[in-house]
Amino acid sequence: MKKLLITIVVLVVASLIAPKFIGNLVETEYQSVLEKIAENPSITINSSTYTQGWFNGKVTTDMTILLHDDEVDDIKLIVEDHLSFGPVIFTDSGIKFALSYSQAEINFKELLLDEEIADFVKDKVHFTGLLTFSKDVVTTIVIDEISEEVDGNKVTSAKAVGEFVLENNNRIYGEFNWDGLTAITSEDSFSVGKTSFSLDQTLVLGDYYQGTAISTGDFNLAISSININDAMGNEVLLLKQLAIGAIASVDNELMKMSINYGAEEVKSAGQHLKNANIDVVLGSIDINVMQEINTLFASISTNEAEMFNEQNMEKISPLVTKLLARDPILKIKDLSVDTPEGKIQSAMQMTIDKDAFDVNNVMSIMAAVKANAKGEAPLPFFTKLGLAPMIDMYVEQGLLLKKEQELSFKASFAQGQLQINGNVIPL
Repeated sequence: MKKLLITIVVLVVASLIAPKFIGNLVETEYQSVLEKIAENPSITINSSTYTQGWFNGKVTTDMTILLHDDEVDDIKLIVEDHLSFGPVIFTDSGIKFALSYSQAEINFKELLLDEEIADFVKDKVHFTGLLTFSKDVVTTIVIDEISEEVDGNKVTSAKAVGEFVLENNNRIYGEFNWDGLTAITSEDSFSVGKTSFSLDQTLVLGDYYQGTAISTGDFNLAISSININDAMGNEVLLLKQLAIGAIASVDNELMKMSINYGAEEVKSAGQHLKNANIDVVLGSIDINVMQEINTLFASISTNEAEMFNEQNMEKISPLVTKLLARDPILKIKDLSVDTPEGKIQSAMQMTIDKDAFDVNNVMSIMAAVKANAKGEAPLPFFTKLGLAPMIDMYVEQGLLLKKEQELSFKASFAQGQLQINGNVIPL
């Protein structure tokens, strides 16, 4: 009994003393993260203060997100992190065992956004963070349920919750789930069904904080439905089971990315289509050059005219040359959709001849492109749309091949010359 009492006393004393030392450790971790973020060319840390008590603390960070666009002002905000120190932390969501738990408050210094949007972010969007004993960061995002009615227009949005983990500064994984929204106006109604997003990415090069990360792994976005009806209740657009997925892998410093876009059902303009699908593959992408490109574009204007000015093109052209040295390839493995009359499908493969690219003339890349494509489609689909005369004209010109009720084509592009079904097409 005496030993048990001594053990309890030791634990209680340790629990009272530990937060003070943990607070010092947390300050070191925050300072390390801010130093990394400050190296990101798109973020400026104007100031940061760390106030430490015995059991809690506060970090106030004044930062500017640089948009590199003369037409849009940079985003200036103050982030206040209210900290509770471990090892045992009592929170609204239960007891946590960790180094620290934070609740963030975001305040915009200048209302670059609509005031209602700024208030929404402040009042309805909640960020919390958990710094674990292994120094992983668990971030939780909660967006409250919203129901607003203004001038007869009503919007209802379900609660959304996301949790993401930054593990050992080289892996991010987690998911975000939202039950969707409905919006009703005098002109139409709009709804988004259940939505989920997940990712699991492992760093292979660069840094997450500095915006230079090259990662492998996957991400997936799924939306159960998007529906738009007019004021009379007539269906304007219906999309069911939308999905976007991607997976990336690296071998011998070359990345392969497979990206898929799909929709189980599409209804619009009197058309009812199913199984719309796009499969895209990018291969032989040099990850070291990708990182250089990421770093460059993070530091230049997003304005298209300025982005591709003479000064920037002098920096971009050598990177294009380095990227082409590893013979990258683009494939559209499948671009298809099922119609009531039959399946429309096509595919394409594109490479770039590095020997035909002139580093002093970035537009020479057009002449360096090599591509092959093919496609098939049912003629009755186009006849139903009243496009039969146009199809007949294309068939007569040799741009389409017709065999009974099926249309097809084969195309190639090389050395700046386009051929369709063996016919040279002037450009």
